[in-house]
Amino acid sequence: MKPILRESAFWGILAALWLGLGYAYYEWVLSTSGEIIAFEWAGRNIEIIAPYFFGVWLLAPLVILLQRRTLSDLPSYQRWLNAGFRIFIIFVIGLGLARPVVTSFESKVSTIFVVDTSASIPDSVLLQYQAFIAEAIKSKGERDFLSVIAVAEKPYVVELVDGELREIPRPPEAERLASDIASAIRMSYGVFPQDHVKKLVLLGDGNETRGDVLGEVHKARAFGIRVYHKEIEFEAPKEILIRSLDFPDEIKVGEPFTMVARIFSNYETNVDLQLWQNDFKDGNQSVDLKPGITEVTFKTEAYEPGLRRFRLDMAVKGEDTFKENNTYVWDATVSGKPRVLYIEGELRSRLYLERALRNETFELETRGPQGVPTTLEEFASYDLVILSDVAAMYVSQAQMQLIDRYTRELGGGFIMVGGESSFGPGGYYGSYLEKVLPVGFEPEKKRNTPTLALMLLIDKSGSMQGDRLDLAKEAAKATVEILKGEDRVSVAGFDDGVFPVVTMQSASNRVRIASDISRMSPSGGTNIAKALEHGFEQLVMVNARRKHAILLTDGHADTANIFTELMPAFRIENITVSTVAVGSGSDTTMLRRIAEGGGGRYYYTNDPYSVPRIFMKETSMVSRTSMVEEPFRPRIVKRAQVLEGINWASAPYLLGYVSTQAKPQAELLMVSDHGEPVLARWRNGLGKVVAFTSDLKNRWAVEWVRWPGYAKFWTQLIRDTMRANEEDSLAMVAEVVQEEARIVVDAVGDDDRYINDLKSTVNVTKPGGETMTVALEQTAAGRYEARFKLEEFGSYGLKAVHEKDGATMAVSLATLTHPYPREFQFVEANHELLRRAAEVGGGQTNPEISVLFDSMGEESKHRRELWPLLIVLAVVLTVFDLALRRIRLSGATELSWERVIS
Repeated sequence: MKPILRESAFWGILAALWLGLGYAYYEWVLSTSGEIIAFEWAGRNIEIIAPYFFGVWLLAPLVILLQRRTLSDLPSYQRWLNAGFRIFIIFVIGLGLARPVVTSFESKVSTIFVVDTSASIPDSVLLQYQAFIAEAIKSKGERDFLSVIAVAEKPYVVELVDGELREIPRPPEAERLASDIASAIRMSYGVFPQDHVKKLVLLGDGNETRGDVLGEVHKARAFGIRVYHKEIEFEAPKEILIRSLDFPDEIKVGEPFTMVARIFSNYETNVDLQLWQNDFKDGNQSVDLKPGITEVTFKTEAYEPGLRRFRLDMAVKGEDTFKENNTYVWDATVSGKPRVLYIEGELRSRLYLERALRNETFELETRGPQGVPTTLEEFASYDLVILSDVAAMYVSQAQMQLIDRYTRELGGGFIMVGGESSFGPGGYYGSYLEKVLPVGFEPEKKRNTPTLALMLLIDKSGSMQGDRLDLAKEAAKATVEILKGEDRVSVAGFDDGVFPVVTMQSASNRVRIASDISRMSPSGGTNIAKALEHGFEQLVMVNARRKHAILLTDGHADTANIFTELMPAFRIENITVSTVAVGSGSDTTMLRRIAEGGGGRYYYTNDPYSVPRIFMKETSMVSRTSMVEEPFRPRIVKRAQVLEGINWASAPYLLGYVSTQAKPQAELLMVSDHGEPVLARWRNGLGKVVAFTSDLKNRWAVEWVRWPGYAKFWTQLIRDTMRANEEDSLAMVAEVVQEEARIVVDAVGDDDRYINDLKSTVNVTKPGGETMTVALEQTAAGRYEARFKLEEFGSYGLKAVHEKDGATMAVSLATLTHPYPREFQFVEANHELLRRAAEVGGGQTNPEISVLFDSMGEESKHRRELWPLLIVLAVVLTVFDLALRRIRLSGATELSWERVIS
């Protein structure tokens, strides 16, 4: 046969062989689905765990292919020996990947004890558990396995020292407030050896606060684990707790109602109960308790609408194991007239709005500029807050943030009204409140205003070191930022002498000026007279329409020639002076006289953090870049229900407003002749925020307060902005399920049909005042549910907002109380639960120790893996193969030594 024909025949036979083997392997995989292959060989039981890896053997024909194409000059028999080694290596690797194991059956037992170490387990009982386990350790066989898992809030393995149980440690106190036995059972799955008969022993009182013991025992039984329960009787410690508080479904202002407290005790004793409503004592009783539940009633009433917090405190005269369950808190929503808080910067001007609203059905409370609420709870008791002409120095950063939370989270309404101490002129530039309002404080239109020369005189004496001087420097920088480019500014620091920091120059050099101000440092005493003299010299030489000085100090100084020479000179040159006194150590009388003599304003603050706001307000008032004082009639640019029914054609002129700029998302309703916002609003979370840039009193609105439409306009604006009416609400049920909140809302319309496809969110107010948002998911027709973990103890306020097609269609209100850890609710042991667990788990209650290590005829399969040996064999064969490819066994190479040398 010719060589070409022999070659073709060879490859044909090889290809046919490879295809035949591949097809046979494919059919075998389909028929067996890769099941374990078991057989007996040489008296041993052999199993192939992953037989589908036998497909690796199909690579063997490639070795023959490569052998035919080799360029080696080794003898023919050696090349075929190499090929044989490689085929054998492939055979060994394929066999190793298929995981052959030698199996045998033995009766080794593994027992794990799960011990409850939560707060409800007394120390004496924990010692009994320890003694029981120690006895079991002595009884176990040499080949048996024993481990201990303790559990409270989390499971943890208890180490045995030299095979002995020295103690069962409790977790930290914070982690003893829960009992999650199911999690300990889950941990045992990874602790049990695979080749043992598995048994689990539960030691505890059965009072689980998390998880599902019976559900987990079902899973454990499916994994071949038998579950037992050792019951150790103990006398429950003396305990008294407040089980619940019951309130009527609806509480109205001024209407008496009855609250029922349920008190549990396991022995006879006497307690003193004290009921609180918010921070006010609302009643007290001394009650004799008998074993069981005692109901105690309190008759009371709510005097203010809104969210009221009721707290019941219990003082026990006898023994009591847990003190944490002696307080119970419940938040209740009290219905009544809507409440409006009106904060007026000029309290003497409050009568105009009060008179306009005196016949309305909501309650109006008026306060001065220092009356801004300081807590979210205080804000929550009002449906609307009006801030009229109040300077930023009276509203702290924290209060501004509370206004944001009040509107965004609680749905309250907020109206900011203009005036010379409001918006930008009030010192709110760049403040947190500017973010909340629908208008920005940078004027939209620039106007020709008098060119200003401003002198900042800053006390840098030793007493100003630290935050005081740092905040004063920040105030100076912020002041420069709001000046126009054509204004001029100078800054000087003073102590015993005067140190020019910024020479009089254009305010447009902001970067350089800010850098110079930053270099100011504290030193020396205080000489106010020299500072004023330097300021006068700087201002008298500059050409400007308005000249003004701001003096800041925290100390005393010799008046010397201040009032006899300097202040008259200031008046002659039309230079005004304002003063800022920082801290109780300042000479407030002298600084007030300087401001009065200089025709400026006097400010006092004990909080250095308010200094930047004071400077901003003062500079804005002096420069008046944001105040437009000219008559105009507001122009309506968008019709809205809040403006309906008012004869705007007869509306008189307003005499001024604060220039602002509407934000892109704002709804602009009224503008000035210059097209700037007069009335703008938007929604902030759940609530509405409104900006009215003119005022509501007898300065700019002097004609409006006599106009019949004034009362109607403000009444409609207040009603439209205040907290939404909760009549269009959907029922919401909230309950505590194993330290989780479960919220359910059933959405049913007036036509008794389910409302589907709602976008619903719940705003949760935690006991500590923090808030979070939880999305409700639709789980059935008209049903929406959510769950979240309760991380704090106390009362939770819940408000759900339901939107349809982008519009709010309904709200839901509820409260949820998680007064103390559920661990403190249990007094008696729940052995019945653990008995049921032993029954479901195929074990028994109170077994003999010998039973815990008796295999009861059960055998566990032991597998000895062979793949490590096969891998070693493959490595050895590979080394031999490499040697055969490098070492000639016989014959001479075709390359002669002479040719190598030459």
